[in-house]
Amino acid sequence: MPYLMCQRHKKLYALGMQCTQCTSAPRKHKSKNTRRAGHYDYQWQKIRAEAIRLQPYCSFCGTANDLTGDHILPLKEGGTNTLDNVRVLCRSCNTRRENDYRKGNRY
Repeated sequence: MPYLMCQRHKKLYALGMQCTQCTSAPRKHKSKNTRRAGHYDYQWQKIRAEAIRLQPYCSFCGTANDLTGDHILPLKEGGTNTLDNVRVLCRSCNTRRENDYRKGNRY
């Protein structure tokens, strides 16, 4: 008899049956802090990829590992998803900048 694995619980179950843990436990709602939340849609993904293609290194530390796109002026403050409002940062610099931004230090 063929089996499938529940990706969530890593348990085998028979083909055509559902995972017993998935059906008995209610699913939690997805966090609103996902890539689709806010304005991070297909347009943003294209612009971020283009910015990384044009500048394949971090604007702050110069590394080429784990690059992300960062809005210079955040969307909630009137920024836009355009190439001139995006800079390339590595994930650690982006996180550091976000934490400083929340504390009131803006750069």
